[in-house]
Amino acid sequence: MNDVERALSEISDIRSRMAASTRFRGYAPEAVAISGLLSFVVMLAMMIWPERFAASDIQQALLWGAVMLAGSLTIFGEVIGRTRRQHGGMAEAMLRGAMRTVLPISLVCLVPALVVILHAPQVAWLLPGLWQMLIGVAAFASYSSMPRGIVWPASWYLLTGAAVTLVSASDNALSPLLCGIPFIVGHIWIAWLLHRQGPQYS
Repeated sequence: MNDVERALSEISDIRSRMAASTRFRGYAPEAVAISGLLSFVVMLAMMIWPERFAASDIQQALLWGAVMLAGSLTIFGEVIGRTRRQHGGMAEAMLRGAMRTVLPISLVCLVPALVVILHAPQVAWLLPGLWQMLIGVAAFASYSSMPRGIVWPASWYLLTGAAVTLVSASDNALSPLLCGIPFIVGHIWIAWLLHRQGPQYS
């Protein structure tokens, strides 16, 4: 390795260390709030037209999965442009750091869902609670790069996810309110935290 390559490598290492200790400002509160509002709309549709949108556990799980996917794509689409605007030369390192936290947990959300949908639809009631707990894990894992108050919605998701799983197991069924309220409150709470940080965060 010549001097130029060594210098470039050291610069890259410095950027990575700076990124690891810098508050990530790529998440837009508006995009997170949209996910919460979408959850509210879906929950309302399930309650008003249960025969169309909540006829079975597998249908409800698929709809909540679609809500999570749509919300994640909305947030991710905003993250790319926002990270470049907010972090300048460190944008790539900051984005990589955020994705190292989010992508593995997203994969853990996806794989059990595929297994249940394809091979065990009778236990579809497991999925919403599992997803909520994994969102909580992702929020806790992002603590160093998120507003400090993230621990509260993270705890909310862990507790409600466990409660949803236990109640669904005892009833052997899902309900729109049981699944919807945690997603709505959790996402709006996170969006409020991001917005409240104002200049310090966004």
